[in-house]
Amino acid sequence: MPKSPDHHASTAELAVSQTPVQDGREARRAPWLAYANLKLEAAIFLLLAVTFAAVLGKGAITTQTLDLTSDSGRFAGFTFSDADDGGRSAISADPKRPLSWSCRIREGVTYPYCGYGLQLDTVGKTGKVEGLNFTPLQTITLRFTYHGTGDRLRLLVRSAPPPALRGKLKDQFVPLATDFPVVRGRNTVRLPLAQLAPEQWWIASHGLSPEEAAPVLDEVHVVAITSSNAKPPSDMAVSVDAITLEGSHLSSEHFYLIILGAWLVVTGAFLAYRVLRMRRDYETRQRHQANEARLLASAHAAAAAASSAKSRFLGNMSHELRTPLNAVLGYAYWLNRTSLDPKQRDAVGAIQSSGEHLLAMISDILDIAKIEAGKFELLAAPLDLEDCVTGVGEMFRLPAQEKGLDFVVEFAPDLPASVVADRKRLRQVLINLVGNAIKFTARGEVALRVQRVTPRTASDGETTRLRFVVEDTGVGIAADQVDTIFRPFEQAGDQESRGGGAGLGLSITRQIVEMMDGDLAVESQPGRGSRFTVEATFPLAPDIAAPAPPRLAPTRLAQGAGRSSTFG
Repeated sequence: MPKSPDHHASTAELAVSQTPVQDGREARRAPWLAYANLKLEAAIFLLLAVTFAAVLGKGAITTQTLDLTSDSGRFAGFTFSDADDGGRSAISADPKRPLSWSCRIREGVTYPYCGYGLQLDTVGKTGKVEGLNFTPLQTITLRFTYHGTGDRLRLLVRSAPPPALRGKLKDQFVPLATDFPVVRGRNTVRLPLAQLAPEQWWIASHGLSPEEAAPVLDEVHVVAITSSNAKPPSDMAVSVDAITLEGSHLSSEHFYLIILGAWLVVTGAFLAYRVLRMRRDYETRQRHQANEARLLASAHAAAAAASSAKSRFLGNMSHELRTPLNAVLGYAYWLNRTSLDPKQRDAVGAIQSSGEHLLAMISDILDIAKIEAGKFELLAAPLDLEDCVTGVGEMFRLPAQEKGLDFVVEFAPDLPASVVADRKRLRQVLINLVGNAIKFTARGEVALRVQRVTPRTASDGETTRLRFVVEDTGVGIAADQVDTIFRPFEQAGDQESRGGGAGLGLSITRQIVEMMDGDLAVESQPGRGSRFTVEATFPLAPDIAAPAPPRLAPTRLAQGAGRSSTFG
């Protein structure tokens, strides 16, 4: 037995009334739970803080800076490009201006590149060439002027391999790189050295894992700036003012570490409190969101039930109305064939036309109800294509003549004789489009053309793609109304031409075309007419092996371009 709306309302009120009780219970439990977690998390934070302070206790904070400028004289500059690998990119450097270079990226290799490097080799106490130790350094700051077509550059560092691999790789260096964005003009880029990672091609070429090739900066030999994913052809020019590396480490002379430890303990306690507070607020928001989600789900279910009930009501009412209406139309047809005086015949004609109009509106409403209920189906069967389209043309011959319009039906010469489709729904699409064209055209021409878009293929069965075009010279449609005309109960055009319809035809037409896996397009200009195009793929009838020859009846050849029928 269905439940009344009052029952649903009372159920919702009961659910809402129970919520404060549950929240109250949770509120009574929350302080004890928060207190227990506070002690645990505070202890963990404090332990971490003390441990960190003990580790830092080995030394004091000492800042170290390494400047690489054109005046420092601590490096030897050099240029490089893909020309070393068979490429065509060209790079040039100004000998009077160290750290200034320009290059032109050209096609010729898969990965074109160019760049400028600083050789940082030094001679150690043993007379062996060594690199600089970047281990105490954490950041690198680049100050330069950039002009080019790209928006990214790459920082490249070549360092000695990890100690475990130095015997295997011998004198090879590990290329570490990271990309960074640039803008035209002055740039100041600050990058953490921890952002440097071994290049993937180098790891793959040596068969290493990322863990084995983890960056080690205790012996750096080269620092370079290169192009990044440059797209040829492109140009760039870079003038570096300074490259500064900064870092800090601890020394044993600094006794203020005790103060630092105390602050770490206080900070840890404060963070524990903040974490618990944030978690409690988060849990509160989660409960509220869960309640809102339940209410939203109930509203959605109610809306779906209302929509289903509306569809069932429309379907039942449409069926109930069509039964007596068919009797009215039947008697109107019968009376029209009896002996009537002119006044009586006009009255019977009014009854007949009004009944037909009402029957068409009921049919459209029934189709909309079927579509919303998901019960609208296509029943495909072989049909004579020309006969189907010609029948639609015959239906509109007299309405077009009464309005003084030229009505033309044209067939392309390569159309198949028959296809597999739902004859009723295909006719419905064409009837809606042609009917609208005649309805909104006061003078000129209305044309229905059938064309073949693609030739028949043998893959996945024999199919063909057809195009049905309906053109008119009517009032046209404004650009801001094109989407509106496909909505239910919406019409475009002036007030006079809108009369006599419910605005469901084009909405149903689009639904049918979409069910055919087809496309419906509109081209229109106000005052110059409209063009509706329907394209869909249809299977060819099993007994059709080739396009049938042109048939002379009921059509005639028009200028040798194809078959056509002219009405009006």
